[in-house]
Amino acid sequence: MSDPNDNNTDQPPTLIQEHSHHQDSTDTTTVDPSTLPKTKDFNPRCPFCIISVTYPPIDPLDATSPTTTSSSSSPLSPTKLEPPSFILLTTPHAIAFLDIMPLTRGHVLVAPRHHRVKLGDMSPTESAELGRLLPIVARGVLRAVLPDIPHDQADYNIVQNNGPGAAQVVPHVHFHVVPRPPFGYVYPEQGKGKGKKYPPNKQPEPKLRNAILFGRGMREDLDWDEAEVLVEEMRRMVAEEWRRVGGVVMEGEERAKDARKQQKQRGDWKV
Repeated sequence: MSDPNDNNTDQPPTLIQEHSHHQDSTDTTTVDPSTLPKTKDFNPRCPFCIISVTYPPIDPLDATSPTTTSSSSSPLSPTKLEPPSFILLTTPHAIAFLDIMPLTRGHVLVAPRHHRVKLGDMSPTESAELGRLLPIVARGVLRAVLPDIPHDQADYNIVQNNGPGAAQVVPHVHFHVVPRPPFGYVYPEQGKGKGKKYPPNKQPEPKLRNAILFGRGMREDLDWDEAEVLVEEMRRMVAEEWRRVGGVVMEGEERAKDARKQQKQRGDWKV
């Protein structure tokens, strides 16, 4: 078995559908090795790296545009890879997409764009960006998936594992955002308004509590048709959250220039 962290680029990289049972999908997609970056920040055998290099950064406010999402040639088209990748958010330092084997409807992964195996490998800039994005993504996901449950009443997991002994399957840092709907929850039809009221989730039994805590449970294949509709609604909700908090996508130098400009406007600079 090959080392998943081996950076040898002699073989074309593959996006491996490790646990999916879709009958109409191929196991891999072949990408031209000459088009891939040759850097320690990219592992050609890492499926998350392949996703990151396939989907460059896009302002979250532009990610809801029909020209961005509506055709097979659009920047966020899921068919750029096989199996398809349903991208929620892609910034200079992070990328978020639907889990291909979700624990629950709306299960999303948020990962650094560059190849980082464990949390302690991330740079301060990457850590800051993911820390800033996780609340925005969580609120957007919950608004899309559980639209009739206010955020302060919604349950969800944010889980991040480091190493095989901690149940990390893909050796690339990623946070799981897992909505936990109330027992017996019926998802409202899109555009049909709010559904009925549900009592809050009860505290689970100890064994089940541990399984939920670590993001474990029954997993099923992602429904690709539903995923395409769901991720569009998620993008819309994330864009609203992004706009609400005044989010801005910038590279490092642009951020520094903007900070200096704001300092000057506030009169913080001394001449």
